Amino acid sequence: MTNLNDKGTALVTGASSGLGAIYADRLAKAGYDLILVARNVGRLRETADRLATETNRTVDVIAADLTKPAELAKVEDRLRQTPRHLDAGQQRGLRRRRAASRLGYRQDDADD
Repeated sequence: MTNLNDKGTALVTGASSGLGAIYADRLAKAGYDLILVARNVGRLRETADRLATETNRTVDVIAADLTKPAELAKVEDRLRQTPRHLDAGQQRGLRRRRAASRLGYRQDDADD
């Protein structure tokens, strides 16, 4: 039986602090499972553990710096293995990050 609160999986980048952590919290509470991505694996795991406990949602983590092509590819590979639908906006965002990475643009170092 499908849980009525099961809305699929949301990808949240910069999820270990700031706005990313706030989005992760709100999405989990709204019924989404999560894939959290950030560079700081310690804070990322703490956030994931807290959200999984508080919301009973599935929360996966990927430690990655999305400005590095190899690490961005790691996230893309993980998403290809995700059986659930990801929002089209999330897919476009990943394509933009990949393009920016290839051109040498870096995300703000304040983003985790």
